[in-house]
Formats: sequence, structure tokens, C-alpha cells
Amino acid sequence: MVRNKLREPQGIFLVLATLFIGISVFLMPINRVPDEMNHARMAWNSIFVRTDTSFDWMNSVSADTEINKSEYKQLFTEKIDLSEEKFQPSFELKRIMHIPQVLGMILGSIVYPSIGVMVTLGRLFNAVFYIASMYLIITKTRYGKWSMVLLSLLPIMVQQAGSLSYDAANFVAILGFFAFLSLMIENPQINLKKLFQILLFALALYITKSNNFLFLLLLFPINFILAGKLSPLEKVNQHIRKLIFKYKYILIVLLLVLGGLVGIKMFGGIQGIKELLLVLVRTLFNNNLNGHLNSILTVGMFGYIGLFSVEIPLWIIFIDVALLAFISALNSDFEIKKIFGFSSLAIIVIQILAIIAGMYYAWTPLVLGENAIISVGAQGRYFTPFLIFLVPFFISLKDSIKVEMSEKLLRFAIILTLVFNFIVSTGLVLDTYWFL
Repeated sequence: MVRNKLREPQGIFLVLATLFIGISVFLMPINRVPDEMNHARMAWNSIFVRTDTSFDWMNSVSADTEINKSEYKQLFTEKIDLSEEKFQPSFELKRIMHIPQVLGMILGSIVYPSIGVMVTLGRLFNAVFYIASMYLIITKTRYGKWSMVLLSLLPIMVQQAGSLSYDAANFVAILGFFAFLSLMIENPQINLKKLFQILLFALALYITKSNNFLFLLLLFPINFILAGKLSPLEKVNQHIRKLIFKYKYILIVLLLVLGGLVGIKMFGGIQGIKELLLVLVRTLFNNNLNGHLNSILTVGMFGYIGLFSVEIPLWIIFIDVALLAFISALNSDFEIKKIFGFSSLAIIVIQILAIIAGMYYAWTPLVLGENAIISVGAQGRYFTPFLIFLVPFFISLKDSIKVEMSEKLLRFAIILTLVFNFIVSTGLVLDTYWFL
């Protein structure tokens, strides 16, 4: 029985995740993971008052590629003074995603108040949260199990899950909603319980990243039925759907016009929209202008690890992409309508454009100044969880695309690819940070 469980996608994930992420927690040097210290500061300030001196002890941690072994050892042996830290929990909703990290850091301060111990325990708690959540999600989803296993154990996600980053919570929220959508497609009835679950996922998506709210749009292509105590509203629901179907082309035109007017208002007229479109095109297609396109943005979805100092070879990324596309297109007994499949593909594009556009207005002016010709600040790891939405797109095309592989060979290919990715990334981390 146990052996059979370990052969299932969630069982393989549990074994590999425990091994990979467990090693990464201790292997990745402190302050050598993108945004880890910023996210750690946010976590710490969720329960302690933010002052000019709070969290000051973390500023002493070097971010240099070359590690001074004796100084690094002191991070674990030298106790820090936390007497100036004033306990005052924040009840902001967005602080929820920091709970695993901050619990570990607090426990570390109780066990032995050194930076090394606190960070390591914070990482461990984040890792446990990620592994437990993804195990449950993979178990529950009705399709895309193997794609989830592959995506959740790519080198970039192994690193982020084994750090203090809230990327782990972001990944869990998106893939959790993906699994919920699969259950909705299988049983489109919405009762009070389902409605409550939708509200919880809406909250989780908002808490992690505001742009995640866009995923709620994928509820609309599902032809849901109001049931239980909501059944009195079912006639209204069906009437509205009939009207939408009858006047769909008029509605599309109205939405395009409304979207255009909003865009003109937001971006400073038609000229502003043209300039933004040019920025998006240059950022996503012109590597001569955007030097980070092939590295941080593209390779970063799979394995640009360390503090942007360890890049997984492109030929390995090609293997990952090929396998992801293959298993996402595997023949499935599940039925998905084309409108939902193409909506899932569209949401990937929309999310990427939304993030790059958002960074152009929020981050780029701080780095390149006003009126820059490209957008900077977006990283490939932001896009990694979006790739799971390729699965419903391919399933919706199963009449045109037929891909088959035996379960045994599929399992072997995924395990071999993930183990190979991990060995290479671990070797590069060792060579970059510990052996030089």
C-alpha cells in the first residue's frame, strides 16, 4: 500500500521535495537568495514594530559571492541582541503569507538567538508549509498532477521554497486555485460551501500578489449551476447566461471600447498606450535593449538561482520545457471546453503583461528614471506558477493533439529530469559559493 502511494504523483513529490528542499535550506548561503532579506524583514515587521533600528542586525550579513568561512560561521555562533525589538503584531491581511517564516524565526530566537539559527528555522518552516500544501494540492487536483510535480520542483522553486521568500505562498495560492478550478469543472454546482471557498481563494490570491486577482476571471467560462440554498437564484443565473450568449458580440465590442477608454485615461491618451506597447514589445523581444530577457526573465522561470549568480545551462532548460509541454499535452479523459482552455492560455499572457507593465510604473523609474524604453524589475520566477495553466489549454485540444506515454515511463522521465536538475543546480551552488 505504501509503495503504491509513493508511485503516485503526490508521493513522488513528497519524497523528492523533502530531499531537494531540505538540502537547499542548509546549502544556500544566507542572504544569497533574491529578495530573501526583504521578505524576511517584512515577516519580522509583521510582529515587531518597524523602527530605524529594528531588524538592523540582519544588515551585517554579506551578500558577496565569495563567502568568508569564519564570518559565516559566526552567523550561527554569535548571539544577537533582540532587546530593542518591540513586540506588536500587525493584523494587515497581507502579513498572513509571512506566518511560516516568522514562526520559524521566533522559534530560532528562543532556541539560540543567532542570525544563522533564526534564518535556518524560518526556512525550514517555510519549506514544511510549501511541501505540505503542494502535497495536498497535487492530491486534490483533477488534472495536471505531473505538471505540478515538475513545476514545483524546478531549481528555482526548490530554492525559493527553502528560503524565507513568500514566493512559496504565492506558488501555493495560484496552484491551489488551479486545483479548485479543476474541481469546479468536474462538478460545476455552487452551493454556500463552494461560494465560501471561492471567497477564501479570492482572499488568498489578493494576499499573495494583487495581480493574482486576475485568475478569478477563469471562473466565468465555467457554466456553473447554483445549488443548495443558492438554487432560488439559478433561474436568474441561467437567464443572464442566455442574454450574454445571445448578445456576446455586442458585449465584446462594448468591453473593448470600455477597455480602450480606461486605457486612454490611465496611460495618458493614445500616445501613452502606444509608448507602453512599445515598452512591452522591447522588454519581451529585444535582448539588445533588455539584457535581462534571456537570463533573469526566461531562464529565471526555471533556474536562475543564487543572488543572480548561478544560471542553469540553457540545454537543461530546453529539456525542462520539452518535458513540461509533453506532459501537459498528455491524453486525458477529462473534458475541458475550448473556451476555458483558451482562457487559461490567455491568462498566462495577461499576467505576464500585467507584471511587466506594473514594474514599468512602480520600479523602472527608480532604476532607469522616467520615460525608460524598457521595463525592469520583473523576474522569471514570478511567471513560473503561471505555466500550470498550459494544462487545461492542451486538454481542450485533445481532439487535435494526442500524446501518450506509459505511466511507468512518464514517472521515470520526470524523476530523472528533476534529479538531474537538482544535481546540476546543487553542483553549481557548491562551486560558486562554497568551493571557490
